[in-house]
Amino acid sequence: MFKYDTVKFALVSVLAASTFQAVAEDFPVTENNAVYTDESQSNWVDFSDPTAIFSKIGLGTGTEGVDVYAALGGYLGGQYEQKLTIEGKHDMDFFNVNYLAFNTANDTGFTLDTRWDSDYNQIAAGVVKKLYFDQNQNIVVYPAMKFGGMWDWDNDFESTSFVQIDLTLRYVFNRNFWVGATPTYKYALGGEDINDWDGTIDAGYQLAEEIAASIHANNDDEVWADFTFAF
Repeated sequence: MFKYDTVKFALVSVLAASTFQAVAEDFPVTENNAVYTDESQSNWVDFSDPTAIFSKIGLGTGTEGVDVYAALGGYLGGQYEQKLTIEGKHDMDFFNVNYLAFNTANDTGFTLDTRWDSDYNQIAAGVVKKLYFDQNQNIVVYPAMKFGGMWDWDNDFESTSFVQIDLTLRYVFNRNFWVGATPTYKYALGGEDINDWDGTIDAGYQLAEEIAASIHANNDDEVWADFTFAF
């Protein structure tokens, strides 16, 4: 019951903050008689973009418990940037350690995603692409393909190789508000019998230059909200 109450509180907080921010944007913010416009806010972090490279810390809560996460992003070399992300999920029930190297010249990246759990462990490597589908760049698609393996240290779970396809979709209304969905298909090449479709829907609101809140739900009836600080 506590988890559901927490989710309700988080969702209400996100909506309230969004309303406050929307009202506040109707009035120009000034400092030393200077008015800040969209052009002068070009250093805003794009929280809608899963391939965006920046450092962050965050806290989430939902029907499955509390999540904590942190990422360290920066310059790799040439046109490449990189990001390492560590997540503790569902009251620290399992951990994700993910790496992304992204080529900013052609909007293509290499991903290495890992999950460490008492039930099973998983490693998957692949590629991701960023594609714009309209002239204003409101619609963005991030297709990704990964090959990986799953195993269990106690041998209760048969070692399994698999291919996974993700198709992350984003619609960006403006600098502050975005919505999205991610259908995922996972097929076992050997080992356990896996032939699964999964899906997640998301909505996010950028409260300030480096602060955002978002809500999520998936086909497993999990609902959660998170609050992220970029730096």
